[in-house]
Amino acid sequence: MNVPADGTKAGLRGWLRPDVHNERRSLIFCAVAAVLGLVIAGVGLFHARGTRIAGVPPEDVAVVNQSPILLSDYAAQLQALYNVSPSQATPAQKRAVLNGMIREELYVQRGIELGLQNDFIEVRNSLVSSVEAQQEIDANATVPTEQELRDFYQSHLQNYQPEGLMTVTDYVAPDLSSGQRAVMAVRSGNDLASTMAADGLRTSGATDDGQEFYFAAEAHLGARLFALAKGLHDGQVSDPVAVGGRVHVLAMHSNQQPAPEEYSEARDRVLADFRADKIARMRAGTDRFLRERADVQIAKAFK
Repeated sequence: MNVPADGTKAGLRGWLRPDVHNERRSLIFCAVAAVLGLVIAGVGLFHARGTRIAGVPPEDVAVVNQSPILLSDYAAQLQALYNVSPSQATPAQKRAVLNGMIREELYVQRGIELGLQNDFIEVRNSLVSSVEAQQEIDANATVPTEQELRDFYQSHLQNYQPEGLMTVTDYVAPDLSSGQRAVMAVRSGNDLASTMAADGLRTSGATDDGQEFYFAAEAHLGARLFALAKGLHDGQVSDPVAVGGRVHVLAMHSNQQPAPEEYSEARDRVLADFRADKIARMRAGTDRFLRERADVQIAKAFK
């Protein structure tokens, strides 16, 4: 039997009695319960551990799987590596530091997944080193075949040749005609030093140190003259060439061009380089894997 809900005391007492059926009361209670449930769910959603939040807090430069990278730590790292503040750092420096810190955090989290613990800075460094060491163990456990080593040697041949050596004199002529006259006389068999002096050519002083490695000769001569010198054989003189407002003639006394070591002589270094290259590729793959599966948020100001 329905109890009247007309505002009277009897009606109010009846509306509150649980043993008396009232459709309006049932609907109201259902609505209140639904709203309360939504509120509780919303609070839990935005405060639960591991919940992804939109944006990066102002005190952070990035958030990696909900673990913050603090702006203060970022600034300290820039100072330690490049001796600059965030406002003074170049985009390349900022990018390098941020990527390095994200990589470290990913490796720390990976170390924790493997059952290690994260606490102090020393422990974090140990976690990163442990993950990297595991990659080294995997790479060093692989024994490459001789063909694999030879293929690696051939594709990295420039790493297995010594630096070239040359002894060259850089002469400066008063003008182009004097340089051409001196060059023709030397090529005809005349003495180099007396011929150069007779035609007014003097050494520039750039290569007076005697025998030099190729990199030193290039630093002293400049790229254009060094390229000319590399093509000269022992006892040859170059054609006159105008560089930097002066006419130069190069006299090559000795040119020991670099020649690659034989594979048999370089094998031990080839094996070490092969393993180092494999470790680098494994680390790059791990970095990509961890980065792709991670939830990394970077503050707009640091992208």
